[in-house]
Amino acid sequence: MAFSTFPPHSEILDIGGSAMHESIKQRLHDSLYNEPADGKPHVLPDELLYDDAGLAIWADIIFTKEFYQTADEIVLFEMNSNEIAQHIPINSIMTDLGAGDLRKVERLLAVLERRGDKTDYLALDISKTSLETNLAELAPKHENVTCGGLWGDFGAGNNWVAGLDPSRPRVLLSLGSVLFNNETSKAIADLKHWVMLLRPQDLILAGMDGHSIKANKDKVWAAYHAHPDLFNQFWSNGFEHANRLLGGDILNLDDWEVNADLDEQEHRHRWFFTAKRDICLSGPGFATEKTLPKGTVVEWFDAHKQNADDVRAMCAEVGLEAFKIWKAPGSEMTQYLLRPVKGRESSPNDTDSAITDMQ
Repeated sequence: MAFSTFPPHSEILDIGGSAMHESIKQRLHDSLYNEPADGKPHVLPDELLYDDAGLAIWADIIFTKEFYQTADEIVLFEMNSNEIAQHIPINSIMTDLGAGDLRKVERLLAVLERRGDKTDYLALDISKTSLETNLAELAPKHENVTCGGLWGDFGAGNNWVAGLDPSRPRVLLSLGSVLFNNETSKAIADLKHWVMLLRPQDLILAGMDGHSIKANKDKVWAAYHAHPDLFNQFWSNGFEHANRLLGGDILNLDDWEVNADLDEQEHRHRWFFTAKRDICLSGPGFATEKTLPKGTVVEWFDAHKQNADDVRAMCAEVGLEAFKIWKAPGSEMTQYLLRPVKGRESSPNDTDSAITDMQ
């Protein structure tokens, strides 16, 4: 049986990245054309923000002083990578979901490198340029840890993991706030797609920002509002990406009022955009013309904050348990080491993910 192909050390494997623009375009079209249920706002795909230019802006944002998540997570790995590495099985295949900047994971990989065991590290990302830039820095530091890139979205990454040699342990990395960064029911649904691929020996190392919106309002707000110029660049670039996909000058930052709030009920910081005028959706990207009337609200890029109880509850829903937890000092940035609950029913076929619609 043929298993998933690995890229050579420092190189990148296209697992669907070159064709990804079509799926993003369809989701963008659906988000604008389809009326949300129950009076909810339209929601634009986050992938619009993370093209090559957007990721460069995002890298500037996450390394500002106020964006505590990145600095705190780096400290967490500096202090705890030796202990975390003790739980990584020998000969593991580590897949970093939505890898982005690799400076955080380098702390852990450095420990594995010194250990001298063969390990494969694969960074999954939707930006080929980001993968090239980060691997050019990371790969030369490693001989025992083979470092490569997977260019594609989560659905493609899930299918790639599903096709791995079942004799080798799998470790999924979800650094920053990836797997749990969503409304609870959606986060659980997405998490299930990955849990289906786990055998008893497999692990997930998942980060999550556990700061309480109510208790840490000023700190959370500052993370997203201390540098408005950077965020305006981020939004403007995202709209430009959308226009390239739609084939016209349709969405422009100047036509939208940018707003944000702290949603205590949903444990999130929320960005939303209100149309200042009627927005006409027409051109080669649209089969029929439609108008988004003045006052239309569009959500884009929310950031959820889930504490340990929240994370444990979501894990329980999908048959996972958190058996080790690390926190950054003076912070609620947390890493959870997760494993399948003993006795959990596994997927009927460990090499078949049955994923058709995962984004």
